[in-house]
Formats: sequence, structure tokens, C-alpha cells
Amino acid sequence: WALFFTSSGMAVFSMVLMGLLVFEIRAFCTFCVVSAALSLALFLLSLVGGPWIDRSQLIFRGVMTVLLVGLLGLGWAASADQPFAQSGRAAPAVISASSPAKIALSEHLSSVGARVFTAYWCPHCHDQKEAFGKEAAAKLLVIECAEDGANSQAQLCKQQGVQGYPSWQIKGVVDSGVKPLNTLADLSGYTGPRDF
Repeated sequence: WALFFTSSGMAVFSMVLMGLLVFEIRAFCTFCVVSAALSLALFLLSLVGGPWIDRSQLIFRGVMTVLLVGLLGLGWAASADQPFAQSGRAAPAVISASSPAKIALSEHLSSVGARVFTAYWCPHCHDQKEAFGKEAAAKLLVIECAEDGANSQAQLCKQQGVQGYPSWQIKGVVDSGVKPLNTLADLSGYTGPRDF
């Protein structure tokens, strides 16, 4: 019984965490998936390997465990999603240097109203900013979409239909993914130097 209760609780809580990963964080974590699979496998082994005489008692106790752990897990997940602080969390600092061409491109993007939707925790967003470099990235119109991020504009991100990060909005069109600087130059009509 101890193995059954422990493994069923682990499996249910792992499913709650996987739900957070897929629907809230929107990221993929290999170790998280492996952990959830192992928890589920341990639960299935406890079902198959146990000498269960009274199946109705097993089902009743299993349902009660699933409900209890599921409700506690969902309650925890809801409270963990509250804003971190008034100021919010900030993305890591950009450290690469910018060339004059990169600065010119970022100034052009800002002048035509192009903006990039990001989340502070998104590694691809950081990669996109690093492609511009510190000086050029500071000139971009960056919209923070994470609700607990610094200067969050999560509502605007939802209104614009942003599904992934980073997402560029150029000339009214939203397109997600890290973009090469030449692609951004083409999309925005940039005519300056291209020695990025």
C-alpha cells in the first residue's frame, strides 16, 4: 500500500507539473519528461506487481489519492503563478558588442514600429538580443510578455496573438522564432549597411 500511495501521488503531481510545463511555461524539458515517465512507470508497476485481493478498495483509495494530490498540486500551481513582485523579473543582460550596422538596423526597426515580444525566461529571446549586441538591443522595442516579468505587457501579447517567443511584429505581421538579422532587414525594408 505504501508503494501504491507514494507512486500514485508522484504520478499525479508529475502530471500537474507537465501541465505547467506545456500550458504555462511553454517549454520542453527532457529531464522533466523522463521524471514524469518514471513516476508513471513506478505507479503502473505498483498496480501490476501488488497482490490486490479487493479491487474495489484499490480503486477507492486510488481515486482518493488522485483527488487529494491533484487538488493540492493544482492549488500550488495556481499560487505559484502569482506575480513575483511589483517590479518583476528581468531577462539576463546582453553582453556581446554591437557593430555600427547592427545599431543602424535596430534604429531602423524601432523607427518603423517593429517590436519583439519576449519573456525574461526564454533562452531564444536572449539569443535574439545577443545577435544584435548590447548597444543595438537597447534600441529595440522589446515587449515583455511574462506576467511576472519586469514591465510586463502580458495583456498586449495576448491581444496580438503571440504564441511563442521571441515573436517579431513588423508591418503589422507577427512571426515567431529567432530571426537572422538579414531576414529582419528584408522584412522591414532596411537599406543600410549589412555587415552584421
